[in-house]
Amino acid sequence: MLSANFRGHADKIIVPVARLISKSGISPGIITLLGLFFSIMAAGMFAQKYLHLALVFLVLSSVLDAIDGAVARQLNRVSEFGGFLDSLTDRYSDSFVLIGVALYLEDHYLLVFIVLVGSLLVSYSRARAENYIERCDVGIAERAERLIILMIATILEITGVSGSIYAGLIILAVITHLTVLQRVILTHRSLRE
Repeated sequence: MLSANFRGHADKIIVPVARLISKSGISPGIITLLGLFFSIMAAGMFAQKYLHLALVFLVLSSVLDAIDGAVARQLNRVSEFGGFLDSLTDRYSDSFVLIGVALYLEDHYLLVFIVLVGSLLVSYSRARAENYIERCDVGIAERAERLIILMIATILEITGVSGSIYAGLIILAVITHLTVLQRVILTHRSLRE
């Protein structure tokens, strides 16, 4: 899983940036909400077929999503509500971006719906499973991986590889539901032991 495997490497960049931002006095909650705003902007740019701007806003949203928790830790303001708000805004962000992608494609609404359901269920399956088992973070389609796939597909589309975003959605449709299945299997096995 990319998110877990590269977290240590990413922290080498994220922690110093979080230290710098924490000195500015910006609250982690504002950073979280700003990330949501950039996701909405990315969705709008996808819908208007401004792929360059969609990519910029998608990257900005992703960076802020990575930094808000680190800023909270720097300020000793980690809270259950902050985690809740972060998780909630992530679901809204994913939904807005995928709606924007659907409007960009002007078709393939069923495929986007399948990806959206898979994306939501990746998070829900973990949250629900962790009511019964200690950890349920298995899977190949955490949010970071999904965003990276969409960013790569967008870059390819920008560079003239037509159909890249559609292909990216197919990949996302498969891996999100595979991740849910992995979590179902892990939870079932853990509860049987």
